[in-house]
Formats: sequence, structure tokens, C-alpha cells
Amino acid sequence: MRQVRDTTRALSVGIVGFGQIARVQHVPALAATPGLRLAAIANPVPLQGAPDVPVYASLAEMLQHEPELDAVALCTPPQIRYGLARQALDAGRHVLLEKPPAATPAEIADLAAHADRLGLTLFTAWHSLFSAAVDQAREILAARGVSGMRLEWKEDHHKWHPGVDWFWQPGGMGAFDSAINAYSILVAVMPEPVFVRSARMVIPDGAHTPMSAQVEYATPSTLNGGGTGFTSDHAWDQLTGETWTIDWTLRDGAHLVLERGGARLLLDGELLVEAQDEEYPRLYARFDTLLRSGRSDVEIRPLQLVADAFMLASRVPGAAVRS
Repeated sequence: MRQVRDTTRALSVGIVGFGQIARVQHVPALAATPGLRLAAIANPVPLQGAPDVPVYASLAEMLQHEPELDAVALCTPPQIRYGLARQALDAGRHVLLEKPPAATPAEIADLAAHADRLGLTLFTAWHSLFSAAVDQAREILAARGVSGMRLEWKEDHHKWHPGVDWFWQPGGMGAFDSAINAYSILVAVMPEPVFVRSARMVIPDGAHTPMSAQVEYATPSTLNGGGTGFTSDHAWDQLTGETWTIDWTLRDGAHLVLERGGARLLLDGELLVEAQDEEYPRLYARFDTLLRSGRSDVEIRPLQLVADAFMLASRVPGAAVRS
């Protein structure tokens, strides 16, 4: 891999796609990372209230006018991210991919191989992996085993993505745009592989992706009926706050419960971890480390679970998305 040669300077990052996630998470996290700095923004429409850096209409324009740019963070819809990532890599830039990193697992696999050929860093930025409870949850599950799981990931898409409609187009994932955060935690902490067995999706009138879904899973050790079941319930129309919870039944009957998307962890009701949201600062610290060590960090499995759910799902019609 091509390691950044001058490890003493702050590395320059350009953000491509300046929506809510870029404003609320990426910009503050970059500012909080001593080794990185925001150098430019590319966005196809004019911006108001943008940071005091050059703003370009496209990635191509940004690459042309920012020859010293070290890396780009792609925060666009996933349907167009593959082509942008190839463009940035071919221009010699390292790439961070906001989740979901691409529209399909095959696209990520190709980007990983392409980055490796070019000696560049590629980082699939699963931000929920950097929540406070993940490491301890992994340790407990490895030590005590898992016999069942109940996952609930529910929120109001209007609150988190106001005025955005690409989620309802093919490749937009609908409720799985949020659920994939849970999947990124799941594949990281489970002591054995998890795969989809069946799914049911409610598709709003006029949409192509689900407002809600229920999914059943298995692991190699529970495939033939062992354990108490592995299920999830996802909704993007919950108006009463967020439910971001995974409840594992351990082999000894105890319950390990991850709450608040990974910021809180309880074992049989005893609080083990409770922390504020530091996901994106930790994510950018990881990106800085990868850049300076010349390594990549690519994880495909969360998107593979989503793809498998879509492949195996039965679909029922639902009410149109409320405006």
C-alpha cells in the first residue's frame, strides 16, 4: 500500500456530497482529528452555510483544482458511489466510503481489489462499529456463546433524512439504510457467521424499498433448530423516538442487551457501558491511522446481509410514504 510519506503534516480530505450526514458528523469529526483537515467540498448544487473551504460542483472539478488533496470522503447516495470511488482512486486519492459503502457487495469487492492494485487506502466507514459497547459485547459473546437474538432497529426517516427521497429508489435500501448499522455491529461481535433465512418487507405505494421489515437469521450452530431464534424488526416510520437495540440470549440463559445503537450495554440488567456518541471522531482517527500506515479496512458483510434479505424477502404493499 502507498503510505503517506510525510507523517508530520495534517492530511487533506475532500468531502463529496454535502448532505446532512456530512454537515452533522463528518465536518465536526474532521475538525476534531488533529492529523486531518477538511480541504474542499464537492456538491452538485449550491450550498448555504458551508465551511470556509473551496466548494466545487463535482468530484472531477475538485480533483482538478486540488492537486495536493490526499483523500476523499464519499457521502453521496450509494447508487452513484462506485463510479466516484473509482474516479478518485484512479486520480491517486485514498477513499473513505460513508455507509452503505456501495449499492452492491460486488461493487465493494471490486473497489477493494482496485485500491489494492493501486496501493491506495480504501475504508468502508461503518460508523456504528466505533460505538462504545462494541468491543465488550464481542468479548462477552465470544466467552459465553449465543443461543438467540432479538434485534430492533426503528426510527423516523423524516427526522434523520428530511426531504430526501432517493432512499425509496432501487439501491436506496429504505429501512435497511438504518438497519445496516445494526448489521455492521452484528458481524463484528458474533462469535460465528450470521446469515439470512427469510424476510418480509412492507413496500410503500410508489416506492421500491421497504418502510419496514422482519428478518429471520441462523448461524451454523443453530441452523437445524438449535437455540431460541434469531430475528429482527426494522421500521422507518416510528414516531416515538429511536429503538436501536440488540438483545442476545447467551448459552447460560443470561441476556446481553446493546442499546442506543451501541452506546449502552447491559448484562442481565447490570450496566456495563454507557457513553456519549463518539463514533465519527473514532472513525476518522481510524482513517488517519490507515492513511499513515498504508493500509485498507474493507468490510462487505453488512451489505451482504441486506442483499440477502432482499433476495429472500416476500413483499407486501403498504401506504405511500408520507410527505
